[in-house]
Amino acid sequence: MTQLLNLFTRRGQARSGCSLLFLIVGSILAFISATAILWTNEGRVDFGRIGAGSIPLETAAIDPGVADAFVAANGVLVGDAPVGDGSFLRPGNWLEVQRLVEMYAWEEKAKSDASSGTRTPDDYEYRTARSDEPADSSAFAAPADHANPSLTVSGGTFRPESGHIGAYVVDLRSLDLPDPAPLILEREAVVLREERTLSGEYIFIGKGRLEQPQVGDLRLRFQTVAGGKQATLFGQVDGNGIGPYFHRERNRLYRTFFSGRADALAEMSAEYRFALWGMRVVGLTLYWVSLLLVFSPLTRLLGGVPLLGGLGKGLIAVVTFVVAALLALLVAGIAWFLHNPLALLILLVLAGMIFVVVRLLWPRIQKT
Repeated sequence: MTQLLNLFTRRGQARSGCSLLFLIVGSILAFISATAILWTNEGRVDFGRIGAGSIPLETAAIDPGVADAFVAANGVLVGDAPVGDGSFLRPGNWLEVQRLVEMYAWEEKAKSDASSGTRTPDDYEYRTARSDEPADSSAFAAPADHANPSLTVSGGTFRPESGHIGAYVVDLRSLDLPDPAPLILEREAVVLREERTLSGEYIFIGKGRLEQPQVGDLRLRFQTVAGGKQATLFGQVDGNGIGPYFHRERNRLYRTFFSGRADALAEMSAEYRFALWGMRVVGLTLYWVSLLLVFSPLTRLLGGVPLLGGLGKGLIAVVTFVVAALLALLVAGIAWFLHNPLALLILLVLAGMIFVVVRLLWPRIQKT
């Protein structure tokens, strides 16, 4: 009986040690991640403001008056050659084709009551689902009954090498295009063989059916960006072409929109605000998580005290949130000033002026 008690005591101590180590490492990682996110986020660039400095350009003919200028070119954007995926989709008038592939495959998931540190078949459950990255079944605890074949068709992105917006040449390989849209497949647009069947937006390959697949069966679909649309393209004129524009030699803007210049600028500014505030919230949350992990042993102790424990845990959550918010505000503020040297210089000049004024007036203030 004594030996059994000692065994459970040692296991409890080991779990407690692992738990404490997890809390320490987790808190440090959350703190470092929050600081890194907030620091880099304040250097984010609003391409809507940058794009506002572009020169509107009609592209019906080459304009020699805008040589090397940063422009917002308006015209019909087309590829110089039809593009497909080379295997399943015939070439068409697209600026980009994305092939997405999913396999019906086995997935392994640990049971909630699995024993710590073990890897036996009884600790896992298996189910089948479609996946674009099927698991390597050789690493399963029970691979024999849950074998996944190798993926024979991979996904990919395909574009023409070059294109035109009006009379100007553009590099479609490096141009940022609008998001692709799902493609509803027509029979004449795809290459079908005996093992391939077409159903709506999918090409099915396998022994089963699209509605009732077997393990190893594939489902392919496509997303495309259509050519031949009126577009606004931000870039820098280079001879008879338009290439990337670099703001302050580091912020690259080479992007097209299927809208007018004003709407494109508004969209880029909206993206900037969403990302900026989203990352600020993420940084604040990570600081809060870091502090909660530090105080989690105390909250566990309070959890065993009726009523008072709940109030104590709530108070800890509120106080740590306020501290996290102040810390996030401080880090973001410092990062903003360091990413904006002019604002930092103005702040230092104002601080210097205030110091000089106080220094000069201080003797008079003391005499009074």
